[in-house]
Amino acid sequence: MTIYRVAERFKSVQGEGLFTGTPMAFVRFVGCSVGKKICASCDTMFDQEYPWQGGGVFTAEQLFDWAAPFKHICLTGGEPLDQDLLPLLSTASKERVFHIETSGTVFPSWISSDQDYQHDPFVHICVSPKPGWRQGMIAVADEVKVIVPGLGPGDEWPGLSEALTWARSGKLVYIQPRNLRSEIDKVNLAMVLTVVQEHPELRLSVQLHKYIHVS
Repeated sequence: MTIYRVAERFKSVQGEGLFTGTPMAFVRFVGCSVGKKICASCDTMFDQEYPWQGGGVFTAEQLFDWAAPFKHICLTGGEPLDQDLLPLLSTASKERVFHIETSGTVFPSWISSDQDYQHDPFVHICVSPKPGWRQGMIAVADEVKVIVPGLGPGDEWPGLSEALTWARSGKLVYIQPRNLRSEIDKVNLAMVLTVVQEHPELRLSVQLHKYIHVS
């Protein structure tokens, strides 16, 4: 039986990307193979279990049951692909859709290769590339979300050039301003608005939850 360490669980609306505004049950796993030394401006808490925020140790069945009656379940972190997600994903059906939010640095064991991958309508993969991202993960992504200007120092972060390359290859690509933990960074937002106006093949992701002040 697979056991998952969960930092927090909550039910809210998706604030980012294609499914903005969609009610979702969020499961944030403990741990991240990228880490905050690289993502120095990361605004999430995934370092331990937070029982008062729904965290703890759970089986796939317990997480699945808790998410009811929500159709959309978001698996996030940290890095959710550090986990064995197959016990959860095996419950995906027309009744439930799993959303995986990943750094793109870990290729899932349940995908044989990016060339052979058939997109699953009940498993939605959102890649927000961090340093060390794999091109194969960009290939299997249902959407790509580029954080501007990145979450840490260095030039390993994807930028406008990569975002345009991916968008022009047919990927659904969002750019999202790096914001404060619970507030919008207006300077970064203005910068991103200018970018999408100059490059309409890109889309804007706004972190809606920080505007309406929900988790």
